[in-house]
Amino acid sequence: MSTVVTLVPGDTPDTMERVVAIVDRLGAGIEWDRPSPKATHEDMLRSARTTKLALAAHAHWTGTGRAPAVVLREELGVFAQHRPVRPVPGIPARHPDIDLLVVRETTEDVYAHLEHESIPGVFESLKVTTRAATERIARHAYQTARRLGRKKVTIVHKSNIMKLSDGMFLRVGQRVASEYPDIETDEVIVDALCMRLVLDPGRFDVLLCGNLYGDIVGDLCAGLAGGASNAPVVDHALDGTVLFSAGHGDLREVDGTPAANPLPVLLPALRLLRHLGRDDLADQLRLAISDTLEAERPIALGGTASCAATCEGIAARL
Repeated sequence: MSTVVTLVPGDTPDTMERVVAIVDRLGAGIEWDRPSPKATHEDMLRSARTTKLALAAHAHWTGTGRAPAVVLREELGVFAQHRPVRPVPGIPARHPDIDLLVVRETTEDVYAHLEHESIPGVFESLKVTTRAATERIARHAYQTARRLGRKKVTIVHKSNIMKLSDGMFLRVGQRVASEYPDIETDEVIVDALCMRLVLDPGRFDVLLCGNLYGDIVGDLCAGLAGGASNAPVVDHALDGTVLFSAGHGDLREVDGTPAANPLPVLLPALRLLRHLGRDDLADQLRLAISDTLEAERPIALGGTASCAATCEGIAARL
């Protein structure tokens, strides 16, 4: 029986099709709900809500004033984002042994878009932190840690300065932690966390973050594991929809050229396979990617191999 997955091509439809061809070669039993040439954004949303699974390429700003990724998360009702951080051999990484997970709350904080100009030249942005959303993301983080066999959750905050909002985030996180005695818990101030991650990321396992901190820390960690080529994002919606997407990706004008980079979409596809319980195929794909990158580095990573040659090399190794 096949699994239907919605495709959201973003700015790189050519690259997306190359990635789909690689996944199809694995025989994962995925049926892709591809958008028609006349498909609208609403069509893709309806599909994702039906299939409960989507693979999305990155989309850049469109002039609407809001990032497409933020709009998509809001429309799907995403409340939690996972940023898995694990290097892939063949992609240069500052910490080749890093293996951690950033869990980010995505419904509130400064991303509530409550900004105004109070008097001319003075702008105020409101940071919204609720007990309900905090408890929900904390429990999600601990349940995820237990399911994945991870041993420690670190609560990330700035409660020394924001004593009410971040203070509540820390206290609620610690209360939820008491329900999971099998998982170690500690806490760290966000600026100190950034320094420690650069020096020794191995001391961390799961990082529980609010929206803004999770956004920043997620990209910092991706930088330690290979940068934009290795920044997969997994979004979890309240209705059970799971969106696998590229945290970064090519500009529209790069798509379809030799310099296009398939890795930002390939690695979310690998995460999709793991979500479907096909660790065997995910491991096979990971090995094929690594062997291909080590044989000939693509243009996107400073080498000479085109996007087509890189994808063909990966497919030939499956």
